[in-house]
Amino acid sequence: MQLLAVEVLLTGFALKRGWRMAPLLLVALPIAVHAFEPVLAGLLRPWIADYFDPTGAARALAHGFALLGLVVTCSAGPSDLPPVARMLARPARRRSGPLYQI
Repeated sequence: MQLLAVEVLLTGFALKRGWRMAPLLLVALPIAVHAFEPVLAGLLRPWIADYFDPTGAARALAHGFALLGLVVTCSAGPSDLPPVARMLARPARRRSGPLYQI
């Protein structure tokens, strides 16, 4: 639960920077893993049961992915788009007058 507090703080910072849905989805991931913990632990059990606790590993993977995603989201603002996406996002301005003046 302590990691969830850090994730909520990072979400608030990302929302201030202008992000809309990405931080909220990243915070919803650990909450969803906590809700469906028995199912996810059952899926992880065949692979990691000999080495780790499957429920703890599912929580750790969810928190790790959410923290990594939130750090990337906080470091790159939504205005930092690649050049192609920037060209597609902005409509081209049209000239109102003639192209050539004599």
